[in-house]
Amino acid sequence: MSRFRLEQLLLGCAVDAAVLLAEPASASAASELLASLAVGPTSLAATAALSVALPGLRIEKGAPTAAVCDLNVTLDDSLVRSFVVTPPGGVRGLRELRATAAARFAALYGEPAEQWLLVADWHALEPFVASALPRALYQALGQLAASNGWRLDSVSPALVRVYNRVCDSIPANGWLLVGFGQTLTLLATRDDRVVALRSLRLSDAPDLVELETLLTQELLRVPASADRNQRRSLLWAGAADWLPAATSLAGLESRTMVIRHPAHAGASAAGQLALAGRRR
Repeated sequence: MSRFRLEQLLLGCAVDAAVLLAEPASASAASELLASLAVGPTSLAATAALSVALPGLRIEKGAPTAAVCDLNVTLDDSLVRSFVVTPPGGVRGLRELRATAAARFAALYGEPAEQWLLVADWHALEPFVASALPRALYQALGQLAASNGWRLDSVSPALVRVYNRVCDSIPANGWLLVGFGQTLTLLATRDDRVVALRSLRLSDAPDLVELETLLTQELLRVPASADRNQRRSLLWAGAADWLPAATSLAGLESRTMVIRHPAHAGASAAGQLALAGRRR
């Protein structure tokens, strides 16, 4: 096996596959494929099937390796449960915020949060996004890292990766729409605050008419700002081939930020998810 200095390892997990890339320390070098894993149809749910399969991910013969690396994992949004938490007045400390998020999870999904790992950018004064990662999947990622001598540096949904990258461009009133593979996540904002969130697993790549229909429904579902002078707009971001190039959709101003490396334009959904975890 060849060895060269690596900055990090990037793992992308889609519903049906996982791809591991090596990110060189040199900014001029392209990331290299280390391993890939297909998760075929099983009787298990996607997250459970992936949890079972991940420890078996093997680096391909001749692929570059390093003794110790940070592993950054990006998950398809349909593998996690992300939702908006509105902290109650007078909340005190992280423990109460976690309890509020757990209660919100139970109300939304009809089950306790014990089998899920709740992570968030905790905020006591305004609504925030929380994500629930299946504990079995997180443990499988930890097992994969430990068996290879890697450090599990971060595990993040695609939404969070993209949000952190484009946060300065997200409309104060409107939507951030994140697309990878066949998953679309819609994050609604009003008066510069997060107000609604949902992820959709699409049956196929949508065309422009289907996206416009979806947006029209979303306009009815999420109330506008009380200030009628506030115009809503759309920001599409991600790596899905079906992200629209139109400058207007459903009567709203629209723009698109494609997040993928030119050298990997044709990569699979899992590969594009892995690339979303790049630091540069």
